[in-house]
Amino acid sequence: MRKGDRITVIALGLAAICGACGRPREPQPAPRAEPVLVWGRRGEEDGNFIKPRAAAADRSGRLYVVDMSGRIQRFGLDGRHELTWRMPERDRGFPTGLGWDTRSGTLLVAETHRACVSRYSADGALLGEWGREGSGPGEFIYPTDVAAGPDGRVYVTEYGQSARVMVFDEQGRFLKQWGGLGMARGQLQRPMGLDVDARGTVYVADSCNHRIQVFDSEGNWVCSWGEAGEAPGQLKYPWDVSVAPDGSLVVCEYGNNRIQKFRPDGTSLGVWGRAGREVGCLASPWGAALGPGRRVVVVDALNHRLQVIQF
Repeated sequence: MRKGDRITVIALGLAAICGACGRPREPQPAPRAEPVLVWGRRGEEDGNFIKPRAAAADRSGRLYVVDMSGRIQRFGLDGRHELTWRMPERDRGFPTGLGWDTRSGTLLVAETHRACVSRYSADGALLGEWGREGSGPGEFIYPTDVAAGPDGRVYVTEYGQSARVMVFDEQGRFLKQWGGLGMARGQLQRPMGLDVDARGTVYVADSCNHRIQVFDSEGNWVCSWGEAGEAPGQLKYPWDVSVAPDGSLVVCEYGNNRIQKFRPDGTSLGVWGRAGREVGCLASPWGAALGPGRRVVVVDALNHRLQVIQF
């Protein structure tokens, strides 16, 4: 599943989530200010990054990171570099989305500018890919993120005129789609990230509508929450969303340079980060991967590093 072995059963069912959306509750205290681990700087050497774009963690907590040099790097729990492999056809552009498929033990890659989705082993062996450029069913313009559901189905967000979520089986065969460009409920404007929980509930970071939209596994709209702003509970260009083991959600806000934690009903549980270059600050973060022990790995893109927080 998206970003590793962190998907567990959410205590609230779909009906409860729908009924609770927008229910006012008091925000919880903010997490600790200092990150527990920081690594990376600008560079193409192993362990460094050129504008990292996405991260995903596997069942053991190992981390996979893709950046704009066209590499995927694998790291241990302590941030120590373990492995690097290069993506094909790097002259066409670089991936922006990664998802760990717990069911098959493989890494899914949304190859944004190659208009396809690829699947790799944990050691970087290409196991297959699907998709081609186009706007028809199963085709891509700009696939942005990818996540695997509990039944093995693969969900992909795509921006552009299509602005949709597409669903594939484990072999990459097209099953269905939903969305469409717009601001109405169920419509999307530049969906940049998504995640799927153990019930098959799909959470989409609807970035240019400044909200999170929630769908069931068949694409039926359940609810949405968020609005443009900087206060707790508000969002500014949410670029990524991840489901935590306790059912809470972690949202990476590109526009607010912060990470925000939510209950499934959209109640804010605190924020972390602010704009800047110092440790504990962020510069246009692109994503967040969830590791063991409530750790959140923040993809601090324009600072060319990763920061790990306890959230």
